Amino acid sequence: MALGFTKPRFSPIAIDFGTDTLKVLQLSLGDAPQLIASASAVIPESARSDLNSRRAFLSGTLKNLLKSQPFKGRRAIVSIPAFQTLIQHIELTKAEHEDFDAQIGLHLIQRFNVDPSRMVVRNHSVGKIVRDGATRYQVVCVAARRDAVMKYIDLATQCKLEVVGMHSEPMALVRAHPLLQNGQKLGEGVPCYIDIGAGMTKLIVPHGEELAFAKTVHASGDHLTRELAQMRGIKFDQARNLRVQPSMQHTAAVDEEGPGLGTVVSESKETGAVEGGEVSMTVESLIDELRLSIRYYHSVFPERPIQQLVFLGGESQDVKMCQLIARSVRIAARLGDPFAGVDTLDYQGRSGGIESYKPMPGWAVPLGLCFSEANL
Repeated sequence: MALGFTKPRFSPIAIDFGTDTLKVLQLSLGDAPQLIASASAVIPESARSDLNSRRAFLSGTLKNLLKSQPFKGRRAIVSIPAFQTLIQHIELTKAEHEDFDAQIGLHLIQRFNVDPSRMVVRNHSVGKIVRDGATRYQVVCVAARRDAVMKYIDLATQCKLEVVGMHSEPMALVRAHPLLQNGQKLGEGVPCYIDIGAGMTKLIVPHGEELAFAKTVHASGDHLTRELAQMRGIKFDQARNLRVQPSMQHTAAVDEEGPGLGTVVSESKETGAVEGGEVSMTVESLIDELRLSIRYYHSVFPERPIQQLVFLGGESQDVKMCQLIARSVRIAARLGDPFAGVDTLDYQGRSGGIESYKPMPGWAVPLGLCFSEANL
């Protein structure tokens, strides 16, 4: 009998079309996932506000990134950016003559004045509550314009990729949940992921492999950068460099004496979160939205309280800002490390990819895409 060897099973190439950074990632899947290739490129300010410029930049840059690393195969799974995604919690009544899809379509028309037939809509049932003596069904609706979805698929196709799946960023984070927890136990409680990106902040609560709560908040890194640029009278790119290039590397761990992130090594930098002793309006807005979201979640799931905040996204490397947010809601917190459960020992990274010696919280979405199902 001939001896056989297990052929490596590679994930599709995961492509995260973020607001600040284009990220590409691939893993070898198995009991111990292994990092195969990663690459990224920062999106310039000129391509952030104009969709045509953004598309042109992404198209040319994606081709170069794919050539820069040893990505395997042509299958790809991509994300639809949060700033082009509508996420809404909806309470529905169950009627024999009317299904949930029809009720959600009517809600989209009445609340947002959008035509459901022009949207890609995915609904996630998250539970039910009794309100005013009537049972109401909780559904998270995730929707994006069909033409926007097709443009990202076409963009990947132009790079000679076969797109086999497309997912929203919240669902990618849910798929990354097992690795993000990496064996941590919270008893009957659950984590709340706070993914602070450049364009949007996402608040995600998973129940295992299912989505229980999702919300996008218009308070994020680019808002902080613009505030700092205005205060200092400097250009956007200069303010961004002040915010994202700390003078020392730092990591973060759970504060053993109370809620909030504890800094292992840190040095002050221009974050935009606090200026002249005043808390940024952007951070105040984010804290207010987080408090409201936690209160709403606990009203639906009182038996599964949020016991930990996990900060993700490129902006979460601003430890002082994360400390401020965590202490404001008085919940223990930590910095997420997407690759804590991934074998990176043999990875030979190049500039712009994963730096395996430190947490990379901004890579949670592409990590989740690697474990997402083909749905196209």
